[in-house]
Amino acid sequence: MIVSALIVDDDPEVRITLTSILEDEGYSVEAVDNGRSAITTCEKLPFDVALVDINLPDVKGTELLRELKRLQPKMVKIIITGHPSFENAVDALNEKSDGFVSKPFDPQELLALMKKLMVEKQNDYLQMLKEV
Repeated sequence: MIVSALIVDDDPEVRITLTSILEDEGYSVEAVDNGRSAITTCEKLPFDVALVDINLPDVKGTELLRELKRLQPKMVKIIITGHPSFENAVDALNEKSDGFVSKPFDPQELLALMKKLMVEKQNDYLQMLKEV
């Protein structure tokens, strides 16, 4: 099964790096540079995971999480930031981010976190279905 990922970051180097890392691992990747493009892309395509920069030119990444959750509730959402702070972490948690990663990040640690969170989310939905 091919896992699909959405990268939302206004820094072209970060988008290129993340795209390369994920494609090398077999992910199908879409990369966009702002929140509006992320929403438009999510309206057209399903994603298993989204990596969202906290500081985007048109919206704060934590605010974008709310809309992504509405559009694709099963998608794992991970905030990536070059500005880690307690406030950013709390905002990410309040907006139901599944993970929080600081730049610069270790690619293997990021991949491991993504896989772990996707398995957890899948297990949560399977458990929910069993209960229904």
